This record gives sequence, C-alpha cells and structure tokens, in this order.
Amino acid sequence: MRTKKIGLRLLLPFLLTALAFVYAFATPAAHAQSAVGTFNGGTPRFLALNHGVQMAARTALTAHSNAGLVNTIPYWSDLFTYAGNPYPFQMVGTNPANGSHRTVVPTELIALNLVFSDGSDLNGADNIKNTLNSPLFEEANFSSGHTQYGDAIQRAEFWQLVRNKNYHVTLGDPRVLHTITLNVPSADGVTAHSSRTGALIGLIDIDWFDQQLQTEMALLHISPKTLPIFLSNDVFLFEGGDPNNCCVIGYHSAIFSTDGSGRSQIQTYAWGSYTTPGIFSVPIDDINALSHEISEWYNDPFVDNVTPNWQSPIAPQYGCNNFLEVGDPLVGVAFTVRTHHKDYHPQDEAFFSWFAKQTPSLGIHHQYTYLGTFTSVSPSC
Repeated sequence: MRTKKIGLRLLLPFLLTALAFVYAFATPAAHAQSAVGTFNGGTPRFLALNHGVQMAARTALTAHSNAGLVNTIPYWSDLFTYAGNPYPFQMVGTNPANGSHRTVVPTELIALNLVFSDGSDLNGADNIKNTLNSPLFEEANFSSGHTQYGDAIQRAEFWQLVRNKNYHVTLGDPRVLHTITLNVPSADGVTAHSSRTGALIGLIDIDWFDQQLQTEMALLHISPKTLPIFLSNDVFLFEGGDPNNCCVIGYHSAIFSTDGSGRSQIQTYAWGSYTTPGIFSVPIDDINALSHEISEWYNDPFVDNVTPNWQSPIAPQYGCNNFLEVGDPLVGVAFTVRTHHKDYHPQDEAFFSWFAKQTPSLGIHHQYTYLGTFTSVSPSC
C-alpha cells in the first residue's frame, strides 16, 4: 500500500504522551497488544491511499473521460495552468462549465464492528441511522442550495459557473449492507479510554485495516460504478506499527486494475469514523471525518490530482503539500448543519480556486473555502 500523503510520518509528535499501552518486543519493531490505556487525543489527520492509480490509469482516464471506457464512477477531466505548468485533474460528475446536469452516484454504507483481543468491541452499526439522517445523504440548507453536503460544497466551489444552473452531483440513497465483524489481532490493534470524555476508543494499524476493506469489497463484489463507504465508531488508525503514530480518522482510496477482458477499472472507496464529541482537541464530532473524505472524493476521486505547492496555517501537520485534497488545509474547522433529525458538524472545505491560485475565485461570493476561512489563494512553499 502506498500512502499518498508523503511526509505524514514525519509530522510533529502527536499528543499521545500518556498512552499507557503495553508493547511486545518479540521483534525489533514494536507491535501493538490489546491493553486498555489512556488516550489524550491530539491532532487528527486524514490520508489518501493510492493503489496503482498512476500514469497508466491517468492516461486511460484522460483518454476516455465520459466515454464509459473505464469501468468506474462518473467523472470529468480538465486541466489548469499555473506558472506555465499544466495540472490535469479528474472530478466526480460532469464539468460544471457544461451546463445543467444532475449526476447521482450509487452508494453502499457498510458498518464495521471491530472486536479487539481484550474482548472490547466498537460497532459502526450503532451510528448507521445517524449517518443516514445526516446531510451526507439528507438534504439540508446551505448557502449554495437545499441539497446534500457534498453537492452543496461542489456547487459553492464552482458557483460562478453553476449559480443559475440546475447542476448537481449527489450520492444515491445508500444500500445498507450487513455489518462486517472484524477481529483485530493483538499485534494490530489496541483499545484505550479518552482522557477527555472517558469514551472507549480503538487504535488499529492502517496496513492491516485497509487490507481488510479491500478483501471485503472483493467478497461483496462491489461494483466500481458505486462508492462504498465504510463506517466505524470511535476507531482511529496508526502507521508504522506504532499506536503512538496516530491518529488517522478517515481516508479515501482508489484501486486500479483490469478486468478479464483487459478493460481498465477503478474502484473508489472511503472510510470514516463517527466520532464522540470531545475526544480531540479540535471539533471533530459525529460525521466530520466522513464529510472530509466525501468532499475529497468529489474533488480527487482517483487520488492522483496534484496542484502547485501549498501550505496551510490551520493544518501545519501537512507541511509543504501538492495534493488536491480539499479537506486537509482545514482540519478542525467545522460548522453546524441541521437536518430534520438533529444537528451535525461537517468540515469546511477549500475550493479548487485556492489550490489553482485563481483570482478571482470561482467560489460562492468569490470565496476560497465554503465558510470563507481563507481570503486569498494558497500560500506557496
């Protein structure tokens, strides 16, 4: 597995100094054992995992955009130029410059019940109903219209092109599949209690975890024309076999392959953890992680869109970056959206024009994020 966010393992030490985990040193590398300790929270982070969607896939995607010759979700291709350099990209749906079009992407919602070797379990099925009732799938009021969160962000991002058009890219009513129970080996997962809230949390090795998702998608025969969304509950991921190297709370990914006839296909998917309020030092509550990942999937579905270098004063953990991942620059910046069920707390997202350094912005009110958090193009680094 290739982690796309280069340099994430070199981040500032995260605030987990009081983790009272027991480690086994049967080999020179430390391995996690299931032992309840104290989790002090820290800075949450997100990843985009690229499984082979590189030059061959980009060539196929660019050549066959909207031609249906790549078996995957609906997408469009274009490029922008900055400082004389071209930056090609793909996004979900249709080109907003091409008029009123409505795209609906079929989805599956798959809860994960993670069972740890100490007998503890954390079940994403506990929040299936809350997720279905959230603005990820239910319509709510946004500055760009009464619609789903992902569509609202995308419309606001390209507002100058779509404000007088019936342009939408939405998620279909999800097909809720059976809950998948995964038994986490002691070498790959631990549990702890939040020092802030007392909530039980799970920490799992990302390499082990992502392999389980890939295996389950194959067993379920998930179509690459759909978006499978995996849901966990207060479970976070670590890297490098070290629970202290935490906490990934969501990621999206794409797997490039060919079918039996040699036709290119790309399976996109996303995972996020429904989060109890107060676990982290920044407001990461309920659907925040999934809102981050779904919006990033809209803008970089195949995990290969690059931009001019950027850095964020709000999320310094990403350093000098060049990926079109719209949630990363604004980790921890949330707002409240109410459906007819309850309040939810999705994340603010950076707009395409922020990454492409476009003046004026194509965004709503010429903003560079949905909330207007950034007032100018991305700082170079």
